[in-house]
Amino acid sequence: MSLQEKIKKKKWIKKWEPHKHCLVCGISTAPEKEFCSTTCEQEYMDWKNKQKGKNRNMWICMIGIVVIMVVMMVVLPMLVGGG
Repeated sequence: MSLQEKIKKKKWIKKWEPHKHCLVCGISTAPEKEFCSTTCEQEYMDWKNKQKGKNRNMWICMIGIVVIMVVMMVVLPMLVGGG
């Protein structure tokens, strides 16, 4: 490896040292940190809680639809006279 290649490699390593990006805004942070600030952390937690609520509502709707379908399959034949 030539001297120029060694210098280039050292510059690259220094420029691209290990790091992570903030989960909210994408700013580069230290490898052990997930967020760049407490503001971003709070914003992420708020978003995560909102997602939990949306998922819960989706499951309630899905279960409700299945219950309605089962009830219709049982009740409709009785109304029509088949059962």
